[in-house]
Amino acid sequence: MKKVMHFGAGNIGRGFFGHLYHESGYHIIFVDIVDEVIKIINEMAQYPIWIVGDKVEKIVIDNISGISLKDEKKIIDIGADLDLISFSVGANNVKGITPILAKIIEKKFSSENSGFLNIIIGENLKNASSIVGQWINQHLQENFSHIMKDKVGLVETVLSRMVPIVPDELKKQYPLLVLVEPYKTMPVAKNMFKGAPPNINGFLMVDNIKPYEAMKLYIHNFTHAAFAYAGHKKNYKYIWEVVKDKKIENLVRNAYLEIKSAIHRNYGIEDEEIEAYYRDLLERFSNKALGDTIIRVAREPIRKLGPEERIIGAAKLCQEQGIIPEYVCFFAACCLHYDEPTDIESQKLKTLVSTEGIDSVLKNISGLDEKNPIFIRIKENYINFWKKWEKVL
Repeated sequence: MKKVMHFGAGNIGRGFFGHLYHESGYHIIFVDIVDEVIKIINEMAQYPIWIVGDKVEKIVIDNISGISLKDEKKIIDIGADLDLISFSVGANNVKGITPILAKIIEKKFSSENSGFLNIIIGENLKNASSIVGQWINQHLQENFSHIMKDKVGLVETVLSRMVPIVPDELKKQYPLLVLVEPYKTMPVAKNMFKGAPPNINGFLMVDNIKPYEAMKLYIHNFTHAAFAYAGHKKNYKYIWEVVKDKKIENLVRNAYLEIKSAIHRNYGIEDEEIEAYYRDLLERFSNKALGDTIIRVAREPIRKLGPEERIIGAAKLCQEQGIIPEYVCFFAACCLHYDEPTDIESQKLKTLVSTEGIDSVLKNISGLDEKNPIFIRIKENYINFWKKWEKVL
């Protein structure tokens, strides 16, 4: 039987990777730091996924087992017998699992004829393969460096499936339930595999992953966040409500057009392909049944204002390609004005702006120099935000 080990039994792990592996006939070994989740996985040996769209399709993912992240020996013993491992643990937690990945590699390749090991990176990290490789190498014995180069594939992906938060009443009834949208395509970097790529339903094998990563981060993630921050200002609850607001949709589209031009110039993707991608996104964002909330999409504004993240990264790409990111910078200001009492980062950002000033935030969080035109535009948009808001909306 085909087996795969997946680190991270959260919504993406169960609702995206688990779904695709299940459809492809794999036994899935989930590894997670939350012992209660692993306990339920082993007790029930299955979990439900509800695909929500015009109708709800309920499926059961079985042929699964779980291991606690604390049980390092068991993870290494089982992992060393596998040819495929993947993870979706959150970008900030990736470094923490690299020591155990190094030990799996050392055990697997301590004998000859061990084949290949491909590790699929389920994180939207820029230069993910290079970064993860460096972290793993830090924990490897010197004589395994050639193994990493010749036998281990670090494979980048683009995660675009929307997985909203399961309401508490449903979670009580179905503790492992995952709600997902019908879309289930995962672009995967074909050239990063070592040996023959696995045949997995939903994997879109592409020769160049970079344009797909750019469209995911700077179009999908950016416009999703833009709708959320603007929608919060008008007291909407759900993303689908904001997409229906023609004034906000027009504002988001203007920012998208700036990014579209930059992606076209930088990656050579035809305008028609990018436009089709955006239209499909609007349709997916409009999925009422998904129940995707503004608070979920808008959360962690400090992270979203990072130097290479969806907002600042999009503005930089535009500037590099000779395009003025006027509307992108407006939404950066919109994010800076995000004030949600239930969001810890929102309140932290609010405090930072009020105590240290907007200049400090743009320098220390967004990594912008005060002479950078992006810095100047965001600051001007922030200071005059409400005047501009009244004009556009």
